[in-house]
Amino acid sequence: MITNFILTLIFGLVYAITIPIVNLNDVVMSDSFATSITTANGYISSLNTFIPVDTIIQILGVFLVIEGAVLTYKLIMWVIKRIPTQS
Repeated sequence: MITNFILTLIFGLVYAITIPIVNLNDVVMSDSFATSITTANGYISSLNTFIPVDTIIQILGVFLVIEGAVLTYKLIMWVIKRIPTQS
């Protein structure tokens, strides 16, 4: 009963916080943005012959995944250490 009340309270708070975001209009990407992405892709592909841009992007992605995993681990351990019965 108490757990149900706490979960309902948390849901109500999250819902109240997100109401302004949910009530906004849908966003439509302009054609010029898509054109600029296509142009940038052309520039990067011509640069790819000298510098392996696709490999650099893959390495950056792997780096971000590893750093995100380490940050998540640290956050979980911080929360666990805040539990009063744990040391």
